[in-house]
Amino acid sequence: MLGFLVLLINATVLSIPIGAVPFVYTAPLGGCAAFSAYVDPISPWGIASVSVVSYSGALSQPVFEPYPTPKYVKGRVCGDFVTIRIDKWRALPPAIPVSVKGEDSVYIYQGVPLEVNSTAIVRVKSFTEPQLEGAFYFKVSSLQALGVYIEEYVIYGPVKIYAYGIANITYINIGDKSPDFYVVVPTAGVRVEGIKPWVPDFTLWFSPNQTAAVGKPRVVVEQISIPVSGECNGSAWVTNPLERPLQVYVKLETGEEYSLSFYYIPNGLKTWRFKGASAKTIDGSDLPVYAVTTADGSPVAMCIVEGISYNVYVKVGDVMYRYPAEVKNGEVVAFTDLVKPSISLDVAGFNATVEPEVVKLGGNVTIRLYYNGTHVADYTTKAAPKIAVNASSLFKEMRVVDVLGTPIESFTVYVGGLKFRGSNGVVRLLPLSDSVAVEINGVKYLVNLQPVAKLPTLTRESFFKVLIAATAVGGAVAFGMRRKEGVREGGRDRDVVEV
Repeated sequence: MLGFLVLLINATVLSIPIGAVPFVYTAPLGGCAAFSAYVDPISPWGIASVSVVSYSGALSQPVFEPYPTPKYVKGRVCGDFVTIRIDKWRALPPAIPVSVKGEDSVYIYQGVPLEVNSTAIVRVKSFTEPQLEGAFYFKVSSLQALGVYIEEYVIYGPVKIYAYGIANITYINIGDKSPDFYVVVPTAGVRVEGIKPWVPDFTLWFSPNQTAAVGKPRVVVEQISIPVSGECNGSAWVTNPLERPLQVYVKLETGEEYSLSFYYIPNGLKTWRFKGASAKTIDGSDLPVYAVTTADGSPVAMCIVEGISYNVYVKVGDVMYRYPAEVKNGEVVAFTDLVKPSISLDVAGFNATVEPEVVKLGGNVTIRLYYNGTHVADYTTKAAPKIAVNASSLFKEMRVVDVLGTPIESFTVYVGGLKFRGSNGVVRLLPLSDSVAVEINGVKYLVNLQPVAKLPTLTRESFFKVLIAATAVGGAVAFGMRRKEGVREGGRDRDVVEV
């Protein structure tokens, strides 16, 4: 964590952890509210922008009290939501030097922006509504009269101003070696000596409790003790409260010593006895933990300390994975991007294995399908907690008929060590080879795998068809043949067969 963004909305105080930079946070307003936003002046972060958002999605820039800075803004804002953007700016000392470096007036022509590249207070009078591009600027007044826009801004970074009129600029230097005055921000463990109070002509707000002073400041730092509580006794302290990140040194009675980094001074550190570590896949399955260390690689001993970053190592096959972990009552828990896929099949008789068994989400896995114990197919796909396999698409349909094309009523097909039963001339099988054996009444026929297999046999139905046909032909021949005798021709007898 990189510190806190502290918001005050009416009487509600919010401390939002800054997890990364840039960082954006949106809070509900529900109308008009007294509003302020604050980040640690000694940290390198700043408020880059503040926008008011309506339910329709329209954005507007609020008007703050003079003069806000990227460390602290306050004012009354109206809208449905307020959005604050945090970005890298600059770290400031506890006594911030402020100087006025002169004034200037420039004309702004339509279509030609005025570029302001330093800290300045800019007052614009324009016939068109001013438009600003950039970050780290804030509006402090806005007025429209007789068709003229009169607006005032305080700018802390490169900003382009689009307008049509005149701009009066007061240049300000933050960090001058010979400043006009200092702004002193209260910091734990720090005293500023050699100064006296001062009332400046204007105020740049860096902190809610700041003061203005002149003189020759001397910054005195003191060690800060931090309470240690919980199941492991010990002590903790900060030697230099001006560092960011802060180095917090911890020494426990067990002899363990740690150095922690914070962007804020913690109110206390909690400890637990080390109760073990766990790692889980995306779908919640437990993984074997190989080792647990702190972020710097030191092995975990007897105690767990709040604020230390821990890593959990998971070994899958020959690959070692490292994951950041969180602490839950003395247990170090890591949630990984690993997944242990489970297979969903759409037809009975199949089972499947996945290789590798554990893999990163989206990695390649091979699914091996088995039917009644026989390997029938491999699939390569992307790893996910659940993978659906359409195993029924592997089946093919084959028709089995006799020499007359009559479907065979009951038969068995053998292919690749599997057997499939068919009826009414149809069988659904897995095409594991180019040839199959078809068994009928104990007799096997070897045929090629094809949509229709014609076997050199006769079904009972075909046999009777042949028998009836043969009987019909034989009867016709018998009745059509007769012998005629006693017919003479040329004084001789002759036999005649009429058909």
